[in-house]
Amino acid sequence: MLAIDLVRLVMEPSIAPAHPLSPDQSYWRVWPLQPTFLFPVLLAAVIYARGLTRWPERSRSHPWWRTALFYGGLGTMVLSVNTPLHAISEHHFSAHMTQHLLITLIGVPMVLLGAPTTPMLRGLPGVVRHNVISLLAADPIIRGVFHVLTHPVTSIVLFSAVLIWWHMVAGWYDLAAANEGWHEVQHLSFVITAGLFWWNVIDPAPLHAPMGYLLRIVYVIAEATVQAVLGAFISLATEPIYHFYEQASPIFPISPIDDQQLGGLIMWIGGQPLFLCVLGALFAVWWVQSERRQQSLEAAGLEATADRY
Repeated sequence: MLAIDLVRLVMEPSIAPAHPLSPDQSYWRVWPLQPTFLFPVLLAAVIYARGLTRWPERSRSHPWWRTALFYGGLGTMVLSVNTPLHAISEHHFSAHMTQHLLITLIGVPMVLLGAPTTPMLRGLPGVVRHNVISLLAADPIIRGVFHVLTHPVTSIVLFSAVLIWWHMVAGWYDLAAANEGWHEVQHLSFVITAGLFWWNVIDPAPLHAPMGYLLRIVYVIAEATVQAVLGAFISLATEPIYHFYEQASPIFPISPIDDQQLGGLIMWIGGQPLFLCVLGALFAVWWVQSERRQQSLEAAGLEATADRY
């Protein structure tokens, strides 16, 4: 409880949107720039493009749709933070929840589907690649930390814990909503832990997730359940959980408690179709691979029978 009180002491004096809207101001005209978020995204976009141009003889295919997904993922994250949605999110919890789903359930997995490892490495300056990245990759401690962080159990626990911490530990969500610095920390924690989670669902070529496709299905169902329960708890609450939005002037004619319940529904129900699409894709890949293995076994059996006769 002491930690919660300390958070409130830090947060309460500065409860105010970072980009407040006046009653006569159109939110469509508010395009807040978040340099600490926008600059790394633009830098990644440039490095990826540079890496593609420096990868003329490719040892594996890198079709156009991977590049499109990578930039689409970056664009989704930029649009969630550097558009009027961000200004609206400072007045409505439901818009803030929409931001988070765009980042964690659409933007991050699209970036990983873009297979960024090789283009990003090739796009870095040679000095950085050889004198920094190579040394880090060869260090046993760094490799050990990497394997621990990307382990499926670690990844899902971290992703779920970060979501629960920000949404359910009293005062912390209000702190992020009221303080731009903490807001950026919140978004960074979502991006990192979502990346770790989706790393185990997607094969970001040339790297491979350590689980088979059936285990990945169970893995996704587990995280979908966590988010559904968390969303249900928020949606079914009869009292405001996030006091910041009680004091923020609403843009749309909706009460803080109704807005909170709508935000909970967005997490509870809005995220589930995305998880269902992922589950369908995983099942389809598993089915195709199973059919190929079965055909290979049948072909090998026929060949062995023919050799005997």
